[in-house]
Amino acid sequence: MTYETDLATAKRVRRAWGCPCGEDNPPHYDACHACQRPSWTCASCGTVHSTAWSRCEECDNAMPAELLGDREEGFEMTWQEHIALKVGPRRIGGRYDYGDPGSEYEVLAIDRGPRPLGTWPSWQITVRGRDGQVREHCTGWDPRKDRIVTQTHLDKDVVER
Repeated sequence: MTYETDLATAKRVRRAWGCPCGEDNPPHYDACHACQRPSWTCASCGTVHSTAWSRCEECDNAMPAELLGDREEGFEMTWQEHIALKVGPRRIGGRYDYGDPGSEYEVLAIDRGPRPLGTWPSWQITVRGRDGQVREHCTGWDPRKDRIVTQTHLDKDVVER
């Protein structure tokens, strides 16, 4: 493989990351091909960014996946890290979908827990579907299929219970 073919493949699947120097890079490159600025991968949505950015431009998360360790080998996460991965880029007032037509929903509340030991679910999200029905669930964000329809940038994204 060459840089050109790697980049063409990354652009085809919309996974190339742009560097402030103006170059695009394949997601598996750990530094910009042109200026050698290192990159980081967002722990919530998996988007790759240059280290020049301190927050993910896709989901507004600030936690690099590299800080969490290697998922394949296993690692210890704090409660906050675990919930950040489960909630993903969802914010109160934002609209998202599961990747299927008609699956759009609006987030009404996010209860990050934790709840008393043995209580299930340990965290939950309250949503309103296109049918107007309000549901509570603890389905984690899946960056491979879930999608942001409209994002909100509210400072407070947690409803205390």
